[in-house]
Amino acid sequence: VEGKTVKAQIWDTAGQERYRAITSAYYRGAVGALMVYDITKRQTFDNVQRWLRELRDHADSNI
Repeated sequence: VEGKTVKAQIWDTAGQERYRAITSAYYRGAVGALMVYDITKRQTFDNVQRWLRELRDHADSNI
């Protein structure tokens, strides 16, 4: 960005429920988020609202 190197870390839980207890740790210090779902699996699209709610609950309000 503007001639500077930008470091990006992508953390992927693959939507697995066993990681829900620690997702707040993923959001801590984040400056951005990318929600991805599988267009061939309706359930992943249906989960987007919950993921957004969790993001809003645990991430900085500026994200």
